[in-house]
Amino acid sequence: MNGSSTICLPVENALFNFRVAGVAIQNGKLLLHKTPTDNFWSLPGGRVDMFEFSKETLLREMLEEIGKTVIVGNLLWVVENFFEYNKIKHHEIGFYYLMEIPDLENQDDFIVIEDETELLFHWEEVETINPGSIYPEFITKDLLLNSSIIQHITLNFKNLNVI
Repeated sequence: MNGSSTICLPVENALFNFRVAGVAIQNGKLLLHKTPTDNFWSLPGGRVDMFEFSKETLLREMLEEIGKTVIVGNLLWVVENFFEYNKIKHHEIGFYYLMEIPDLENQDDFIVIEDETELLFHWEEVETINPGSIYPEFITKDLLLNSSIIQHITLNFKNLNVI
């Protein structure tokens, strides 16, 4: 949930955003989510609040979004990302953590309503991930299966189209 202490700052005609996301791979599947109007999937997570450690953000966001307490593992990627979404330029710093959902009952798709926004959650087979269907696009099968060290990734302006 985005509150008054969320780190998302308008700067001139753009937004600065501090985001944390979880990489949950269980039974060979990766947890993804999207809004109904997006034409791409992304990793679940959310914006960091002031004076909140990034691991705490992921714990909070997963409890809010999927109603479950997760186990936050190692930091995988630190991402500096410049992109345009809904005709607004974004400068985003993202921390991506390995994440486990210990009391997972099944891997069926499900819908959650958060802040009046519908989020569709989906478990995608890692082996069949389609390059370009997940944003940021650096997330590939090879990277997901071979993340043994923290990586620093920089991405420069991608237009994200919504339907």
